[in-house]
Amino acid sequence: MCALHALVSVAFGSPVLTPQLEQIEAEATSLCPALVSHRPLSQVIDELSGQLHAAIGASADGDARVRALNDFVFKTLAIQPSRDLHDPCNLLPSAVLERKQGYCVGIAALYLALAQELDVPICAVSTPSHVFLRYDDGTTRINIETFNRGAPVADEQYIQEQRIAPLSIQKGVFLRNLSDDEFLAIVNGNLGVVYSHRQDYLAAAREYERALQLNRHFPAAWYNWGNDLLVPGEYPKAIRMFTKALKLHPNDVWALNNRGMAYRKTGKDEKATRDFEEALRIEPGFEQARTNLAGLSTGP
Repeated sequence: MCALHALVSVAFGSPVLTPQLEQIEAEATSLCPALVSHRPLSQVIDELSGQLHAAIGASADGDARVRALNDFVFKTLAIQPSRDLHDPCNLLPSAVLERKQGYCVGIAALYLALAQELDVPICAVSTPSHVFLRYDDGTTRINIETFNRGAPVADEQYIQEQRIAPLSIQKGVFLRNLSDDEFLAIVNGNLGVVYSHRQDYLAAAREYERALQLNRHFPAAWYNWGNDLLVPGEYPKAIRMFTKALKLHPNDVWALNNRGMAYRKTGKDEKATRDFEEALRIEPGFEQARTNLAGLSTGP
């Protein structure tokens, strides 16, 4: 079991992630043709872990165990990264295996399922717009970058590239080892994005709600739900969603921009101005916020 943040309560025992992923796949079959005739994920993971067991062995060396998993996932299984968030087949591990590609969450789901089956202490770790993995046995910590064949990437690089606020790290929102439930929240949240892209906003809201039941400190779910509420003009509700997201991730320039637009729609131009200006302070080159701020000065 991966060493977890002190605030997270975890039940120890047999792997629980794979059956829950299997259930999610069963409900999402209509979204992904690759799932129609696939075998149960638990059966496939059991077979794959059997193939990998000899390479992992009983070694206590973290580097060796990570290398063995990386070689198996990225060389033997030949899994390739995809950045297409709107293709649900890139999210669901059975489809990732079938098509040999996935985006960060789908690759992480497959990797985690194998690691749990083999009792290797690996957890998912989230940033504002990405998921990577981390080996952590309480002594050795090794980050595993899902978009670079498992290469180690330092936390500091993620902090710099994604402008992660120190407050978000202190609150445990980002860069903390996640529990199974917190990772499953990300899977549900990404399904919400898929449904939203298909303009099925009721299904998207259902997935965001499921995600937030698993992890209330998941800013992307609040943000994406807020975006969907802009479509029917439910601006006060959207503002509440963006505000919850920003309490967790104050450097989210898109949440600031979109809350600013919602404030403007409700006649609260002073608050809109503050949001656009804060977005530009964080990211001076953010043209959408600059355009929206200029629009306030010229009127409707």
